[in-house]
Amino acid sequence: MIRHIVLAGSLLLALPGAAQASDAGRHYASWRGCLDRNFALQAALTSPTLAADAALRICRETETAYLAALAASPMLDADEADQARPALVARARGWLLGRRASL
Repeated sequence: MIRHIVLAGSLLLALPGAAQASDAGRHYASWRGCLDRNFALQAALTSPTLAADAALRICRETETAYLAALAASPMLDADEADQARPALVARARGWLLGRRASL
């Protein structure tokens, strides 16, 4: 069950477990940086839609690390992290395309 979760942007933060939240925050920043860099590179070569898809594909490893950090924290368990993935990816795609995506 999800425990006291607050959605701030897309970064999930919990009141207890500050160390795990910090670890999740570092992984989130790494994933977001990967998306931003790769989207910029791909957008110079192709359409924004294809660039967003490519960035999400290229950054799958950092996304997985972020979700694993969330699953290892008191914020989410592994099943909840798996269930959160589609919404997280949809929101990131929306960011990349410059649209507001809501969960």
